[in-house]
Amino acid sequence: MEDHVHTERHSNHGDLMRNFIIGFSDGLTVPFALTAGLSSLGSARLVILAGLAELFSGAISMGLGAYLAAVTDENHYKVEEARERVEVIECPLAEEDEIYEIFAAYDIPKSAVHPVVESLKNNQEMWVKVLPLQSSNIKNKAHLFT
Repeated sequence: MEDHVHTERHSNHGDLMRNFIIGFSDGLTVPFALTAGLSSLGSARLVILAGLAELFSGAISMGLGAYLAAVTDENHYKVEEARERVEVIECPLAEEDEIYEIFAAYDIPKSAVHPVVESLKNNQEMWVKVLPLQSSNIKNKAHLFT
């Protein structure tokens, strides 16, 4: 009997595609509106130069906006992770209950989750990683720009 290794291929480019689509639609709308307005002046050279200038400035603006959004997401994740580190130390029972609640949302009984909770309690680093991702419903998107 052959051993078949199943590998799943999931795309992790959703944020990149979203930024591309937003940037592309914005990048087309404004230059067309600008060139349409300037075309009434009758100078083809002015229309072309203004259109190119807007394309470049728009690209820079969208790039900076995407970068700042990514930095903000990364900072938000770090703040949530630091908060969870403190909570795991100061109120571990509440954090245990939080993990049970997370799995209860998936209809997984407490008895099945108990070994997971015990394992996480023995590995504080993993415990801290699970909590901000699930309880705050955020993702560490820092890998997109590193």
